[in-house]
Amino acid sequence: MIWDLSSIARERRALGLSQKELAKMVGVSQSLISKVERGQTVPSYEVALRIFEALERARRKRGCTKASEVMSSPVIHVTPEETVRRAISIMGERGISQLPVMTGGRVVGSVTEEGLLRKLSSLSPESRVEEVMEEAFPILPADASLPLLRDMLFLYPAVLIQERGRIVGIVTKSDLLKSLGREC
Repeated sequence: MIWDLSSIARERRALGLSQKELAKMVGVSQSLISKVERGQTVPSYEVALRIFEALERARRKRGCTKASEVMSSPVIHVTPEETVRRAISIMGERGISQLPVMTGGRVVGSVTEEGLLRKLSSLSPESRVEEVMEEAFPILPADASLPLLRDMLFLYPAVLIQERGRIVGIVTKSDLLKSLGREC
């Protein structure tokens, strides 16, 4: 999860939790939660992780909008063996700027317009995708919350959504903007 400690109080209040309730969920004192929220102390990594996980569980329990509700499906992808020409053609036809690279149902990388532009001088349309692919997009569960997706999309152009070990969807910044105004 990608979070800022200064967001804890805002997120807790938005979920209707008291400091005491959050402390109980995390297994720490209310006093520690108060000090963290005021910036008077920095919790250990383990405690911070437990705080953010508790907030995420509270969002799920509250019924906040989930990744599965905003994702695009099925996931359009290319294989490592396909040509760059084919990847560019798919992106153009579908009006998308990134593609996951998959083989045998497994994600092995990604291709983005930005990445292709960076490699333009050494790129041939007949190059194979595996020669130009970048790191794979992160994968989150189908019940991941919108705030978590938002935070991931600050760092990556897309997030893949997984359910029961299978990639079932993809969320981009455009998908998230379409959900503007939804709860949580």
